[in-house]
Amino acid sequence: MPIKRFFGLFIFLGFFTQNTSAQDHKIQKLEQLYQQGYYKLVYRKAGRLLMDPAYDNNQDPLKYRQLAAQELAKNPRWAKRHALEVEWAYRQEDPANTTKQAAQQTNAQVQLLLKNAKAQLGVPYKWAGTDPSGFDCSGFTSYVFEQAAIQIPRRAVEQYAYCKPVAPTEACAGDLVFFSNGGEVNHVGLLISAKGAPKQMIHASSSIGISIVDIDASAYWSVRIVGYGRVPRN
Repeated sequence: MPIKRFFGLFIFLGFFTQNTSAQDHKIQKLEQLYQQGYYKLVYRKAGRLLMDPAYDNNQDPLKYRQLAAQELAKNPRWAKRHALEVEWAYRQEDPANTTKQAAQQTNAQVQLLLKNAKAQLGVPYKWAGTDPSGFDCSGFTSYVFEQAAIQIPRRAVEQYAYCKPVAPTEACAGDLVFFSNGGEVNHVGLLISAKGAPKQMIHASSSIGISIVDIDASAYWSVRIVGYGRVPRN
């Protein structure tokens, strides 16, 4: 092996090992803090790790944030301020069940949903709009599913309650992604990205209508995510 390639491989392996070790240390720290009862600290630290792309394939930050939320929710004042996240923490399903649901979701259904959605690109935003003359966010998602013979509730907050929660690492094309400004769910989009890929959604933007957004690259949308949900399919 040429010397340059050898040293390049050596440096890469060193970086990979160091990065993995750092991740392990942070997860161990979360576990330690959780065992010691520092739930608020665990909740904050786990939240920061969830925003780090290096942890996209690591379920532990989500697990510890949910566990901390369940403990913190025993305080009625905290639970009231974080009602959406508490609900999601208790509703989050086991990853094995999520995988089973994904297997039941046929590729044909997903492709039909994406086709219906992308056919509306450029349609203007219209408050309370539910057809191709103009859509609001949940009017758009309910219309797209209806075209695939799937009925879902009309409002974003109702769609959120109707869906089965999906872990960020399991979310894929055909799932819904929900957002909030701190209160109840007030926006919804349809994921068009594959499982494990950078998150993209198609949605009804109040400024430019039906459009596609890179969620992970958006400083606005990435911090407002409440969670991902999967519409029950027949």
